[in-house]
Amino acid sequence: MYTEYILKMAPKALSQVDRDRHSKNYGDCDRNHWHLKIRDFSSAILQQTGLTIALLYTVDFPGNVFYRKAAVKEWAEGTVRYWKSIQLRDGSFNEYYPNEHGFPPTAFSLYAMCEVYKRLGMQDESITGAFRKTAKYLVSHIEEKAYNQELASITGLYSAYTVLKEEWILEGLGRKLDRILKLQSEEGWFSEYGGADIGYLSVSLDMLAEYYWMSKDEKVLEPLHRVVDFLQYFVHPDASVGGEYASRNTVYFLPNGLQVMSILGNEAAEAMRQLLYSDSEKAFYFLDAVDDRYWSHYLLHSFLRAAEKAGQEPKKDNARYQLPFQHDQERFFPEAGLLSLTRGDIYMIIGAAKGGVCRVFKGREECFGDYGYRVKLGEGKTAATNWQSADYQIAYEQGKMRITGYMNLVKQKVATPIMLTGLRVVSAVVGNRIIGTLKRLIILVDKKTDIHFERMIFIDHDKLVMEDSITSPEKVNLECADSFSLRHVASGKFFSMADIVLHSRARYPRIDKIRIQRTYDLKEGRLEEKVI
Repeated sequence: MYTEYILKMAPKALSQVDRDRHSKNYGDCDRNHWHLKIRDFSSAILQQTGLTIALLYTVDFPGNVFYRKAAVKEWAEGTVRYWKSIQLRDGSFNEYYPNEHGFPPTAFSLYAMCEVYKRLGMQDESITGAFRKTAKYLVSHIEEKAYNQELASITGLYSAYTVLKEEWILEGLGRKLDRILKLQSEEGWFSEYGGADIGYLSVSLDMLAEYYWMSKDEKVLEPLHRVVDFLQYFVHPDASVGGEYASRNTVYFLPNGLQVMSILGNEAAEAMRQLLYSDSEKAFYFLDAVDDRYWSHYLLHSFLRAAEKAGQEPKKDNARYQLPFQHDQERFFPEAGLLSLTRGDIYMIIGAAKGGVCRVFKGREECFGDYGYRVKLGEGKTAATNWQSADYQIAYEQGKMRITGYMNLVKQKVATPIMLTGLRVVSAVVGNRIIGTLKRLIILVDKKTDIHFERMIFIDHDKLVMEDSITSPEKVNLECADSFSLRHVASGKFFSMADIVLHSRARYPRIDKIRIQRTYDLKEGRLEEKVI
């Protein structure tokens, strides 16, 4: 199921690595640094490519031309040594800026490098010393906004424990684990910037499942099954996932967590696994749009870890299990602000917490999307309804939803030489605080405008009706939004077929009050719009 896609993507991943053993940067996995020379430091999160290389060397599967090749082993070892060379004094690493002390590159790279070290049977006290420094950093730091990163730190710490065998690591990761499990939503998801996100939840599932695979810690079994139960409602009939209705808009999905859960007998996980990964050669496969950075990050080694475990599934017939889009159902998740609904051959998702974003599928094809509204308020200033907000008032009863709130203001900035120079100066002085500050300014900003909106949604067997009321104290130019969120997400805005599906592109110039009715005929596939 996985091997053809692994072999297709492996050369792209290997191209990111400096494989010249005489190079000063031998083992560097940031091609922008060692080859293109457009970055003056190496982004440590990309060192995870080393785990991909080690798995290509150690996992035997049909067509694996990299298996047990001496050069491949040497390249993988080189990535660990280079990782050690770019470690900061406190054990942390940089991702976007020098002197950043970033949590994600520290957490994810520790897991990857420890696994490479073990798989290749490396013996080097200087490297184990580097593992110890990084483990101490992670034990004393917590990620508060993106829970996939916190779960990665737990898995990284456990992998470090298997190398170092020091009990303080277990004690530290135990405190982290107890805390994060208490923060899991009763609906099954782990928070990503205040909401549920499908792609990043697959990362959380991957990391937590891998922790279980290594540790056999049964306290995480029930949380793992809850994650899968939630995720199955947001796997689409066309074998795509996620998108604009979720908190971080991601459209990728890591396979390893589903592989582990399938082995543990979770039928939903197996059904999702079969749907998402059985046909990677189709004309448009949803993972084909992922960029090289994220294949180097965690995607490709997740495929390889899943492939290594393949064939261990319980021997039982899962053919009768139906995912939510395959049978009539209506499930509203009030904490996540997400509705999943299936009626006959119609399947739809509504992101109430994103202002009522809608995606509709008929049969196996996506047929309609609605992404709310935008108002351009000035140069680089945009107000939008499709913003993840805890302030929206949401009411739902069967077939009817009401969402009210105020458009959020987003200031879009373009990097300039002066701005980047200033950031470098700041990072040299207070680098450990720069990412937190930038997140608050660019990602986590939640600034309301005085433009009020109300969206009423009515669903019956034949029609999806949206009635929108917009009120502004000043005249504004209102337009329907495309399938692009204004929230900055590094792994966001990968191309999805949703980008070209039918959606309204209407514009309403110079309005201060307007009521719009939009009706999508579910049988005929026709959209009607009018001002009422």
